[in-house]
Amino acid sequence: MSSSESVESETPAIQVVGVSRSFGEVRALDDVHLDVRRGEVLAVLGENGAGKTTLMRILGGLDEPSEGQMLKDGVPYRARSPHEAVSSGISMVHQHFALVPTMRAAEIILLFRADRERRCSRDEAAEQLAALADELGFDVDLDLPVGEQSVGAQQRLELLRALDSDPDVLLLDEPTAVLTDEEATAMLEVVRRLAHEQHRAVILITHRLREVIAVADRVAVLRAGRVVSAESAVGERTPESLAAEMVGADVPTISRHERSPGDVVFSMKDVTAAKLQNASLDVRAGEVVGIAGVDGNGQVGLELAIAGLLSPSAGRISLDGGDLVDLHPRERIEAGIAYLPSDRYARALVGAMRCDENLLLGRTPWRIRGASTVMVDRMTHWAVKGSAHHRADSLSGGNAQKLVAAREFSDNTRMVLACQPTRGLDPGAAQRLRQELIDFAERGGAVMWISADLDELLDTADRLLVAFDGRLIGPFERPFDRSEIGLAMGGGA
Repeated sequence: MSSSESVESETPAIQVVGVSRSFGEVRALDDVHLDVRRGEVLAVLGENGAGKTTLMRILGGLDEPSEGQMLKDGVPYRARSPHEAVSSGISMVHQHFALVPTMRAAEIILLFRADRERRCSRDEAAEQLAALADELGFDVDLDLPVGEQSVGAQQRLELLRALDSDPDVLLLDEPTAVLTDEEATAMLEVVRRLAHEQHRAVILITHRLREVIAVADRVAVLRAGRVVSAESAVGERTPESLAAEMVGADVPTISRHERSPGDVVFSMKDVTAAKLQNASLDVRAGEVVGIAGVDGNGQVGLELAIAGLLSPSAGRISLDGGDLVDLHPRERIEAGIAYLPSDRYARALVGAMRCDENLLLGRTPWRIRGASTVMVDRMTHWAVKGSAHHRADSLSGGNAQKLVAAREFSDNTRMVLACQPTRGLDPGAAQRLRQELIDFAERGGAVMWISADLDELLDTADRLLVAFDGRLIGPFERPFDRSEIGLAMGGGA
């Protein structure tokens, strides 16, 4: 009997039967039915706010359904805590890391083992973790504090943490969202092995549709909390057809026109900040300048220095000829810099505050007559799913990003600093944000676009620079030579 026939014949590892979940008047899940078997990867797709993460949280013991039931190996299952889920053989890799930055990997493993029977010394935990990393082919430094490791290494540690309990069901919520193409490919190969060779059941949420085609066996699509496409084989589907299923219509292509850039709007000269070393670049009116590169090569120093969250140790930063180095972040906003940070929760939003209050953060004055109406209009324009009076931490990751964009784009904006702006967005929302940034440039604005998604930058940027080992290499001009840029990303230029 083939492996596919074996998968079809056995009792599903997880069955979701008529599950609904409401938050006040908002129905996040509505009569959801799906199942996943051992030995397969089920991709669960949907727009931001479609209910995907809510479903994963219920399966992972972080939330409970309002209606319906779940079965684990044919037996009724309901976890009231992550510990109960792990004890039942279900482990989750969260979209936002559940790691402690000051701890080393083995210490984190011991922390998550604290309420389980697998107690041991730190040295024993380190040996066990090293063996698991070696089995998966992961290159991680188990002695370096997590906060000092690259984003890719932290994502690998997240998966190691989840696998430490040897689960038979693995829930993966955007495991490649923060990874480069090469890192994502390596991670997906591990995911495939976990399902096909180790016979685990894997549920994968991702907005990278090429990954679905590369690794998933079946796909289920959620829209507005309901399953609109049952778990069917990936087959001959394309990223375009999957995107259309998610949003209920074809996703429009990017509209981009050739144009001549104007005067220099933003300039950096010999700036050193954190890992960034002696970096210089200009961004002109009507221009999108992309910064490509593997995370950890100076992008964070570049981002924070421009936003005013880190003082450079050397160099000059200017906007329209005026020096920015000594300006407070709020003064930079008033000068005309809009900022979409790479970490929206740490640098852009206050989760305990309402959405309309978040839309006024950093703006002067704090209270504006008629501001509530303006803020609601902005949320509507950006299709933020959620009430203006809801807390920001009630939004899905994609809707949180749209909320930030709704605040940052204003009439006095001269330059947009967009850092991983489409990370975690569904295809429709990501395309919408890309088009907004391009349209802003075509109206004469300046855009600096930092992204680990090279395809995105090749589609949207007018010029590209590559961050490598703290240096900015380039610029590269259209028509781009992908192999030349890839060589620079690896330090070969």
